[in-house]
Amino acid sequence: VRCRSAGDLLGEDRLLRQCLNFQERGRVRQRAVEAEAVRTARFYLALTGCQRGHFEEADSHLARLGLSVRLGEGIWSEEMTEPAPDMFFVRVVDDSLPSELVEHAQRSLHPESTYWLEHRYEDQDLAFFSHAHLPGQDLHVIDQLIEALRPTLEAVAPEVARNLTMVEWWVHHRRRDQWHGHPLHFDTDEQLLRTSRGSCLRHPAVSSVVYLCDNSPLFGPTLVTSQRPRRSERDDGRGPDCATMVHPRTGRALFFDGSYLHGALPGRPWLAGPGDPERRLNLMIGWWTEPISVLPPGDLPGPLASVDPIAPWVKALARAPGVPRAGPCRGAEAEVKVTSPIWRDIPGAVSGGNPFFGRYFLTHRGQVDE
Repeated sequence: VRCRSAGDLLGEDRLLRQCLNFQERGRVRQRAVEAEAVRTARFYLALTGCQRGHFEEADSHLARLGLSVRLGEGIWSEEMTEPAPDMFFVRVVDDSLPSELVEHAQRSLHPESTYWLEHRYEDQDLAFFSHAHLPGQDLHVIDQLIEALRPTLEAVAPEVARNLTMVEWWVHHRRRDQWHGHPLHFDTDEQLLRTSRGSCLRHPAVSSVVYLCDNSPLFGPTLVTSQRPRRSERDDGRGPDCATMVHPRTGRALFFDGSYLHGALPGRPWLAGPGDPERRLNLMIGWWTEPISVLPPGDLPGPLASVDPIAPWVKALARAPGVPRAGPCRGAEAEVKVTSPIWRDIPGAVSGGNPFFGRYFLTHRGQVDE
């Protein structure tokens, strides 16, 4: 992992294969820790194999791990060549946000910002948390960004913009050594999901990502698929599913159907150069058009919590001065291309496999719903 973080692909490969060679020669005793080391080595060899287009070798490692499904070749090669189907709602808009507002948000969310500290962002056991924004609210710079983005929402999804009831937002950042991506998931009403013990799902009408950084090979692109909960490629009844990938560009806004499976692919640190950004910073937004419960502010961050206007983090994200009220959308919409299929079956997988981080490799197709 340290070799990969440093961009030393050859060093990473040598150490991983050394681990497997010791095991195959009987030099690794099958204690739990050694077995897990071998398992981890196979996972990383499979991951790198997929990223480099060595799918036959990758599939061999995955089959021995008991993983019978992986993301398709077009996703790993990042080859989006097919026109997007009309029913696939994904829009990418550049230059629709005031640059001074984007820059102010970048500065406010610097790595040592009170926002991260107060929300315990680096805690290993941190549960998902997000914040509520009422339409028209104007307490801090993120409120300003959301209000500035509403004309673009109206341009790409006018019905959602007209019926907006609540906006949910949260932010993510990643350092150079956090290249693992973000697990594939569905945006949901987290409170309802928890209280119903997973039996009830409800999604925002539209989900968005606002990129507060430029692209870097250290981190993978955003992956958006047309897969919805509890529907696989084979039983959806609407033809083969598709996927697209979006690379960051400062100020770029991504909009997609809030029920779509999405996440971020792992990075390729070995391709990074001296001038590439070493941090990923994104604002996530859920646009809701139905009533949804909001939690009161509390010491522990929770899903869709209202904002305490006197909280220290709110002051740290102070409003940007002198930003004019948002007018009609003047951004440029980028072309969206897709690839298919989303998933590829792996023959000969052994039974009893366990999933790894990311949900890029699965024991079965329905695992993304678990």
